[in-house]
Amino acid sequence: MRQLLQRLNNNSLYMIIGLLIFGKGLGFYLNRRFFFYPPQLAWMMNNIYLDCSMMIVGIALLVYTCSRYNSNKLLGVLLALVVVLLAIISSIEIEHVIFAHEMEFVQNALSNMAIIAFIIWTARHYSKR
Repeated sequence: MRQLLQRLNNNSLYMIIGLLIFGKGLGFYLNRRFFFYPPQLAWMMNNIYLDCSMMIVGIALLVYTCSRYNSNKLLGVLLALVVVLLAIISSIEIEHVIFAHEMEFVQNALSNMAIIAFIIWTARHYSKR
């Protein structure tokens, strides 16, 4: 138990990223009508597979953070998946801002881009201990 707490303390940034992407995936999973424009593609943008993949990647990152296993390649793949999923969500939100004139999505898109920058910085400067 002591080693687990030490690993969580040493790798708190990865735990935060894992919880964040899991929470975003859960939020999108619970809100099935979040994206609406264009109406013909709303089913694709509110796809359950995207939501579940966000939750799975978040859980995988949390499990990796808690485990003794240490692989920069696996960590890079998990962080890259998080960035790709957030980039997809950000592009959909920017599309809503530009074409549907829904200014509420500006804050979401900007916060997602800030999170992407944080993850890229973390991947560059921080390795699992």
